[in-house]
Amino acid sequence: MPESGITEKSIVLRRSGNAGYRRRRAGEDRMIIRQAEIQKFGKLEKEQYRFSPQINIIYGPNESGKSTLMQFLKAMMYGLEKSRVRKTLDTYKKYEPWDAPAYFAGSIVFETGEQQFLLERNFYYKEKSTRLVNIRDGEELSVECGDLDMLLGNVSAGAYENTFCIGQEQSVPGRELGVLLEDERSNLAQTGSGDFSLSKALQNLEQKRKSKEKQKKELEQQRLADIRQLEVKQQMMEADIAALKAQQEKQGTRKQNVQEQVKQLKQAAEPVLSEYRTVCRREQELQKVVRQVQLNTGRKHLKKEKEQRQQQKSEHRAGFSPLLLLGVAGLILAPILRASLDGFQKIAPILNVICIAFILAGLILAYGRQKKVQEAETEAAEEDAGVAYGDEEVYQKIAKQLASFQQKKSALEQQIETFQEQKKALQMQEARQEGSGDQIIGQIQEKEVEAANLTEQLQELQFQTAQEKAADQDIQALALAADTMQRLASGMSKTLEHVLNREMSEILSQITGNAHGQLQVSEEQGIVLSEHQKSRAPEAYSQGTKQQAYFAYRMAAGKLLAKEEALPFLLDEAFAGYDTERLRQTLRWLARQENQIFLFTCREMEAEVLREEGIPFSEIHM
Repeated sequence: MPESGITEKSIVLRRSGNAGYRRRRAGEDRMIIRQAEIQKFGKLEKEQYRFSPQINIIYGPNESGKSTLMQFLKAMMYGLEKSRVRKTLDTYKKYEPWDAPAYFAGSIVFETGEQQFLLERNFYYKEKSTRLVNIRDGEELSVECGDLDMLLGNVSAGAYENTFCIGQEQSVPGRELGVLLEDERSNLAQTGSGDFSLSKALQNLEQKRKSKEKQKKELEQQRLADIRQLEVKQQMMEADIAALKAQQEKQGTRKQNVQEQVKQLKQAAEPVLSEYRTVCRREQELQKVVRQVQLNTGRKHLKKEKEQRQQQKSEHRAGFSPLLLLGVAGLILAPILRASLDGFQKIAPILNVICIAFILAGLILAYGRQKKVQEAETEAAEEDAGVAYGDEEVYQKIAKQLASFQQKKSALEQQIETFQEQKKALQMQEARQEGSGDQIIGQIQEKEVEAANLTEQLQELQFQTAQEKAADQDIQALALAADTMQRLASGMSKTLEHVLNREMSEILSQITGNAHGQLQVSEEQGIVLSEHQKSRAPEAYSQGTKQQAYFAYRMAAGKLLAKEEALPFLLDEAFAGYDTERLRQTLRWLARQENQIFLFTCREMEAEVLREEGIPFSEIHM
């Protein structure tokens, strides 16, 4: 659908009464490009074209845009990719508009299977997009999901370019056609795909096989390196275990020595402890004797004191003189008598003297008795002193023995304390050695577990790893795939060669008027013509015959690849080397095909021949 400013080229439709050139084959889909609209593509800008479903001749001098239009139609069908190599002048760079790359876009309307579709593309790599719409119902199809490929009959771009699309560079005189045909034959006759190379596929499989073998070798080397590393670790582990066991043995010897020292210490301490117990027992016995002596002495003193107190009381009572009492009584009664008896005054002095005399007599008598008591006490004290002296002698003897035992006990206690300190030190040393021994045992057990793991890993590494087995399987699978591909390709080659040879020969016969024999594919020469039981190489024929043979080969291969999908023929100066008769026969054959034809040319010969033959066509002048 044109925008403002888009011009539509004039179309001149030439028809004739001969309708025998168009024959629809049952079950065959036919792709027809109805119109094309260009925003910017190379030198073409804001252009719109309408095409005939039959033969379209696009006229124009050199550099008028004919080849650009052909490249646009092919790019609309299969897209246009920007090359990643900067120095390479690819098709994208050749036709990208430098002034407005965002308008590097266009659209076509085509029909197939009695339905029309709108295909829009933006070729600009930064805004690349493709849109495919069914015009009848407006449904937008998915190019990414392969809807366009299906409409193109699943014919790849490479297959199309090698068959129905013939550019100027593919018809340049002097090009080694035999080599080109051999390449085409190898790809088509052996694999059935114009863009599939058996040699490249086999080379790819070989590269993958070598890559897998390299991977396998690296895995084996890594496994061997792992084995060596594990063996070194195992040796180091065994050395560590041996060192730990030697250390454990030394530790056991030291522990036994300590235990022996403890035993000897106990043996040495036993007599001391026995003696200490004896001393303690004797000390207790002496202390008991001392307490008994002290108790006996105390009892005697208490008895003596009690007897003395009783004697003193009795003597005190007996020794208190009656005279003294009378004297005291007289002194007390004298004043009373003086008061009551006046006559008593005369004898009062005498009574006083008598009372004093009685008092003195009583005092003298009491003193005498007191003296006797004191003498008795002195005598008792001396007697007690004798007894006490005897007990003291015993006490001193016992005390001396007790002091000796206490001194000996103290010495024994110091000796026992020394033994205990030594025993404690040995026990601490034994405990440390016990802990160190347990630690060594734990380390040995840990090392032995690690050694067992290393042994298990080494045993596992003696066999291929899962990755190595997978690599082996991949290598075998790749080898099998290559062998299968070669065998299948060989069988396919024979079948395709037969079909291709028959189709090529038929086409060549029609476009040459049966001027040549059978056209066949040769592995050594590419294409050969068999005439009169002789085969001749392409170089033996004229330039026109070479081009006709090449054309017949491409058309036959295209029919095999396209199967029931009749794609348009894009022929850019494809018949420049043909004379009038060759051109006439070729155009007759083209007119009988179901495919839409685009002839890009700068001469009038094609149109003149078509008019002479009464073949309908349309003209577009660039």
